[in-house]
Amino acid sequence: MAIPKKRTRAKKTIIESLSGTNDELVMKQVAEKIFGEINNKELEKSLDRWLKENGNRNAIALRDLDLLKSIITEYLDTFIVFGYNVDGERIILQHYTTARDRDAIMEFLKTIFIKQQQDNFLD
Repeated sequence: MAIPKKRTRAKKTIIESLSGTNDELVMKQVAEKIFGEINNKELEKSLDRWLKENGNRNAIALRDLDLLKSIITEYLDTFIVFGYNVDGERIILQHYTTARDRDAIMEFLKTIFIKQQQDNFLD
């Protein structure tokens, strides 16, 4: 009589360990993912709020510069104003009606810059 052989399982079942080390790793990954999603939402909210505020501020600044330009235009036909706004950004306002006026202003600026380099008359 032949003795029946025990069957061996070819496939091994892997059960994750229920010990604290794997749980801590999994919990850390889950926590990082949750905090990442929360941070992304907060970042999106902050960005939207900044865009609204900055858009309003830019619109107000452009409006104010247009008002300034219209006031100066009442007194001067052709001009260029160089300067900085209260935020430290460079501002150049210019107004001329013809190409000849523009050329005249550019020639005047060249003269000023050359004189400044030679004589330091602005110091």
